[in-house]
Amino acid sequence: MKSGTLAKRYAKALFSLAVDNRTQDRVLNDLRALNDLFLQDKDVKTFFASPVISGANKEKAVEAALAGRGVSTEVHQFALLLAKKDRLPIFSEVVEAFQSEIDGSNNVCRGTVRSTTALGPAERTQIEQTVERVLSKKVIMTYKVDPTVIGGLVAQVGSYKFDDSLSTHLKRMNEELKRRTV
Repeated sequence: MKSGTLAKRYAKALFSLAVDNRTQDRVLNDLRALNDLFLQDKDVKTFFASPVISGANKEKAVEAALAGRGVSTEVHQFALLLAKKDRLPIFSEVVEAFQSEIDGSNNVCRGTVRSTTALGPAERTQIEQTVERVLSKKVIMTYKVDPTVIGGLVAQVGSYKFDDSLSTHLKRMNEELKRRTV
């Protein structure tokens, strides 16, 4: 089974448990903190990804790492389960999938806007409002400066792509001119 599919299954099960306990936000924060802890040290990441080390040893290591951290019971048990089943290498994917579950339940979607220059607050607000109006969802955007975008901007939200770059406009004009000459 692909790791993305597996991560989504684990995230969905954990999300269901968190909804039942009404602890979605705390679980998400604990998952993020634990993910940061796992990703901080290359040796820790290598340890958890190693097929040579048994699930029991990984479980002991996770137990030691979580001792005194004050993580929620759900995350504590979940991390131990992943260690026992030797699934810790997909932990980051589980965190992303859990975030997607929360976003879906709150009618929120996330996207990225790439532009040649940094956008000001007014421009960002206008873009977010436009995308929200089109998708009928709350939108959380990440903004990146990308010099490969020639003029304008490109916004990607899920499978939707809003491309208002100069290069795309030129391509459309070129195609239209080719169609008219044929």
